[in-house]
Amino acid sequence: MQIAPLSTAFQQNLYTSERSFTAAKYEEAIWDRLLPGDVESYRYHLAFEISKVKGFKTGYAAVRRGGIVVLLAPYFITDYVPVSPSQGVARQPSTYLHNVAAGACNSKWLCVGSPVTNSGKLGITRDYPFDPDMISALNQQLEAIAARENISCIAFRDILQSDAEQLMQPLKQLGFTQTDNVPITINTINFTNIDDYLQSQNSATQKDLRYKLEICKHVQIEEFDGVVPELDAIYQLYLNCYARSELKFEKLTPEFFESIAALMPNQCRYVLYRAEGQLIGFNLLLHRNGILLDKYRGLDYGLSQKYNLDLLSWVHNIEMCIRDKFHSCQSRHADFETKIKLGAKLQKTHTFLRQRNHLLEPVQQLKIPSLTKPNFDHSIPIT
Repeated sequence: MQIAPLSTAFQQNLYTSERSFTAAKYEEAIWDRLLPGDVESYRYHLAFEISKVKGFKTGYAAVRRGGIVVLLAPYFITDYVPVSPSQGVARQPSTYLHNVAAGACNSKWLCVGSPVTNSGKLGITRDYPFDPDMISALNQQLEAIAARENISCIAFRDILQSDAEQLMQPLKQLGFTQTDNVPITINTINFTNIDDYLQSQNSATQKDLRYKLEICKHVQIEEFDGVVPELDAIYQLYLNCYARSELKFEKLTPEFFESIAALMPNQCRYVLYRAEGQLIGFNLLLHRNGILLDKYRGLDYGLSQKYNLDLLSWVHNIEMCIRDKFHSCQSRHADFETKIKLGAKLQKTHTFLRQRNHLLEPVQQLKIPSLTKPNFDHSIPIT
């Protein structure tokens, strides 16, 4: 549907905003119009709602023009320590800030985005040129929500570089401060077979890969589209990884792993890895329009290390992409050095912050350096 643009003199009053507590208020066709081809869209958000993960209150802010939804922004509210997922040097400013300004560091945040998406995406109409007044209307709704919920800070979280370029100016005018965030790792798939991929590595890496993959030959691999057996065992493997992870944010529930498979049977794939008569690992992957997302995993740490399961699952994902004609593979926020070595490229993400209490703005300025990407992983290149 084409919506004719009007002169900017009349733009300010074109838009109305609203909020909803469920993704289901907006039919799937609206999500697909505003986020075309996105696998982390309507059904994915619905699965997260159903799973009732503790510590998060989700919602959706929408902007309408002439009654038609032209912008849709998922959001969540949480008690948020902004440097809590950090590693390395970021832990020192986190501790300092917690001691001198606990109320500012451990506060209630409203974040545009989702705890379970790889990036924060706003669904914005493509029926006419981007209008900054839509962001102003969205901000008014976010501010109304923040006032009701006693929010300390509003953030647009994990915004992709391409979207950040569009949002930067209107958000800056609204008082938001920009910082780099953890990047996304992406492998472009342009190989004819897995041997072609292995040969694309340097000789030392190729030799190491082939040696370790030889050990993996005793691992059985099963793929399931949609609902998967042994959900209890899968969830326990997930908890193993959650317990060890330094990047803790959301703790998913068994309902999430079941709901996502039931709601997205044609876009959700479980890969199970077995050895010595037992399940030793799994991957939960999403796929749509030629893109494979490696979302979650679980491991039996003893046996998974014995059989080089990290490497095997990486190579199997590449192999699936080649086989199923996916053009790119996007992986989890971890172990950047290894992924870069194996051919991944980094795609920048950004977070935009606005402190609602102006007295705490100096504290926010102290927080921002600890959010920058080198503090999350020493292997992330500084650009």
